[in-house]
Amino acid sequence: MGFEIGALYNRRLDIHEVFGGQTQGGISTPSGSEFIFLFTGEAGKAHGYEDFVDERGFHLYGEGQAGDMQFVRGNLAIRDHIKNGKRLLLFQSLGKSRPYRYLGEYALADTETVDAPSTSRGALRKAIVFLLHRVPDDERIAEQQSAEPRVWMDLGIEMTTMLSVREVRTKQSLFRDNVLRVEKRCRVTGIEDLRFLRASHIKPWSRCDKGEERVDGNNGLLLAPHVDHLFDQGWISFENNGNLICSSDLPKEILDRMGIDLPALKKANFNEKQREYLKFHRTNILKRP
Repeated sequence: MGFEIGALYNRRLDIHEVFGGQTQGGISTPSGSEFIFLFTGEAGKAHGYEDFVDERGFHLYGEGQAGDMQFVRGNLAIRDHIKNGKRLLLFQSLGKSRPYRYLGEYALADTETVDAPSTSRGALRKAIVFLLHRVPDDERIAEQQSAEPRVWMDLGIEMTTMLSVREVRTKQSLFRDNVLRVEKRCRVTGIEDLRFLRASHIKPWSRCDKGEERVDGNNGLLLAPHVDHLFDQGWISFENNGNLICSSDLPKEILDRMGIDLPALKKANFNEKQREYLKFHRTNILKRP
């Protein structure tokens, strides 16, 4: 197969020219292939719904923009993929004309029918939502990529007696998957390949008041490891408009040697929920004279 979890691929060149299948839409079913390609992104927002992740798994909306969704074409292929010996490969769109990030192989765990608006924003219709679980081998890889060193440092003896290693790894993996729904790349380096990024908590794991904060995608950033270290240790933070803040104690030589060129950084606004977490980081984590 050759796809690596977190790596970036060109949909046309790396998928359709190799395997075939529909080049548009969120479900591609190449004839004669063992794979069904699934594509998730923000396109559903235009129709009033979007895919999401929670502790149950990955929730993928079926295809069909008007009228009740039916178990035909791509929807039928997903529903019957195990019976038909097909494998589900999930990719995340990073935006128009941008590459796709491979999230891993999944298997269908359940299907649900929910109310959702139609494309014309008229009366509600019935939408199919597929509950997908990442296959065990790929889940282990995702958990390894999700490991946030600071979390394990923060977990003292008391915490480890309350939370099993399995629980922590599961929550870290869920946290990373949720961060991917909010952030697409490192805001400092611009790196998008997940193999070279960490999903870093803005408000540290040990300082979260509620369990929900630990897995909230708005409480996270995708950062290259050296940037994650600076952020985690309070050497840098961010303003609400995306400007990078550097502690006055951070030697400029360090930024230069790390290749961080402040004037060249592209900034993008944070959403309202992210701003609340960043306020905590600036107040409690950022080193100030």
